[in-house]
Amino acid sequence: MKIKLFSTIVLFTCILLIPFSAFSQSKEEEKIPNYLKKVFGENTNSNEKKEIINVIDRFMIAVNTKDKEIFNQILFKGINRIVTNIDKDNSVTTTVIDNDLSIKMRMNPKNKDKFRERYWDAKIITDGNIASVWAPYDFYLNGSFSHCGVDLFYLVKNNNIWKIAHFG
Repeated sequence: MKIKLFSTIVLFTCILLIPFSAFSQSKEEEKIPNYLKKVFGENTNSNEKKEIINVIDRFMIAVNTKDKEIFNQILFKGINRIVTNIDKDNSVTTTVIDNDLSIKMRMNPKNKDKFRERYWDAKIITDGNIASVWAPYDFYLNGSFSHCGVDLFYLVKNNNIWKIAHFG
């Protein structure tokens, strides 16, 4: 009787444990690197960060001086930008803008509006030849505060030159 009871307990225990063995890790799974150990983009060297920030600085100069030539140097052609607005009632609208057309209209010498955009506390993340820059900004139109928010730039390094591929 004791042997039969013992056998039943062992059998029951095995039946309970079989499903859990399917969840155990294999040796292959243990080799997968833990990407959370190192912050993504942590290896960006200071020289590369300076190059990226230089592009963002030139972007701000181009906005503030309406210098189309600088835009041509730092932006890829044919890009769109996405603008998201949150109104006072917390309603959200998102607009996709043809950037080439936008620059053409805003940089028109007949447009006498004066722009002043500035950013601060830029956060840079890179992975090889791609980078993103996240920075709060404010914008003044003709000397009066217009709006503020966060700029997000996506840059690509091509032929050792960083250029903006997207911003919003």
